[in-house]
Amino acid sequence: MRNLIFFLLGALALTACDSSTPEFYYTKGNLKYKYHDIVEDGKVPAVGDYLTVYIDYRTVDGGVIYSSINTTYNDKQVIHLGKPKIDGGIEEGFAQLMEGDSVTFYIAAEKFYKYYLQKDVPKEIEADDEILITLRLLKIETPKEYENRIAEEEEICDLEEFVKIDSVVNSWKEAGETVEEVSGIYLVKSIPTTTDTIKYGDIVSVFYKGYYPNQKEFYNNLEASHPDDFKVGVEGQTIEGLKIAFLKMTKGQSAKAIVPSYLGFSDQAIASGQVPPCTPLIFELNIQE
Repeated sequence: MRNLIFFLLGALALTACDSSTPEFYYTKGNLKYKYHDIVEDGKVPAVGDYLTVYIDYRTVDGGVIYSSINTTYNDKQVIHLGKPKIDGGIEEGFAQLMEGDSVTFYIAAEKFYKYYLQKDVPKEIEADDEILITLRLLKIETPKEYENRIAEEEEICDLEEFVKIDSVVNSWKEAGETVEEVSGIYLVKSIPTTTDTIKYGDIVSVFYKGYYPNQKEFYNNLEASHPDDFKVGVEGQTIEGLKIAFLKMTKGQSAKAIVPSYLGFSDQAIASGQVPPCTPLIFELNIQE
């Protein structure tokens, strides 16, 4: 297939009037795809491999459904390639690629939402509309290669994170702030204005921002018209580090907190590239009365 593509591209360059090179290609299951950049030779993915990609999903009119550049800490996403879910599924498209290729897959919205997002198609999108999945395949790793890389990174992970936390905490202390260590996190709290302490099961309304030690933000609602509400202690409401912080605060109090990664986001979020590994999270919190 790859040799045929290059033969056709070469023929097109030599004969301008030859229109035999198609704009779109189709997999055996009829997934439509279009190349943007194509390499002559390289690794090809197999089921079970881990693929590092830049990727986004868009509607036919250009509306962004998801973008790794807007979502992940390093603009990339890691995909664990599974067996095809359906005929004409995205997995068939990956089988046509080599490391370095850039491509757009075209898949019906109904298939995409049902089998890949496990959601209903939004009302503003027709079920038979095409969803455009554009990506560049940056790196292919076998399960063993992926495991070895993760193991090597974990060897230096704890030390790197300790240094980052220590640096932030020392900067707070040097600024004259009182730093409290609580169950693995570090807190700097304002003087409480009420005695209304936060307890398990309380609903708290919070304006806050979260960022990494390099100052890159991953969330900020400080300029929003309404705070975010959380039920303290309920699984899935907050990360563990924020739960610890809330339970040491009162209504109306503000605070800064640094949370180590093991009390932060899930391993799945780290593995997918949504958040960086071995990196503490810093929060500025303003709990409403």
